[in-house]
Amino acid sequence: MRRILLFAAALAAFAVVGIAAAGKPATVSISAARPAVTYGGSVKLSGTVSNHQAGEHVLILGRPYGVTTYTEVASVDTTAKGAWNYLASPLILTSYEATWNAVMSRAVVVKVRPRIRLALSSRTATRGTFTVEVAGNRPFSGKYVLVQRLTPSGAATVKHVVLGASSSSTFTIRLPRHRARVRVVMPSSQAAPGYIAGVSNVWKSS
Repeated sequence: MRRILLFAAALAAFAVVGIAAAGKPATVSISAARPAVTYGGSVKLSGTVSNHQAGEHVLILGRPYGVTTYTEVASVDTTAKGAWNYLASPLILTSYEATWNAVMSRAVVVKVRPRIRLALSSRTATRGTFTVEVAGNRPFSGKYVLVQRLTPSGAATVKHVVLGASSSSTFTIRLPRHRARVRVVMPSSQAAPGYIAGVSNVWKSS
């Protein structure tokens, strides 16, 4: 009789555990490896599904800035322990969600910086002429950038340059004879909407 009672208790415990597991809602998570990328770059999105099984189908949805609805951008299958990942390449500020088994994750937002390229066109003993180009998913004509010289005491803005119709411009600034370092910055007020502040490569003289 004692054995029968112990067996019945064990069955009841297993039943309770099974009911609890069955009643747990399905979930899917999502996160971004970093909060911002430069235009043309990529960011890893990843997450897990709550059943921790491999081979589960997860849809990745995206909503770029200025768009009101999410659309499918990719579909991936989970690997070991229900993990998934996807390399996203947003062209402008974009919100992402993951969906699995009719459940939706929270949204993550990936911000985008404009890509800014600075190149020396010509130089004299005391001056340098540069070209700056700003790239994004829309033109930046009419916006301005800040030309900065980098010194041991910090960055010093030496010129405001307005971008032309091709989102580029040519400018000339005074340069020291040796060890000059120059960069271009686009403030957030000029990069917006849909983009955050961006910075170019640093040009260095010998």
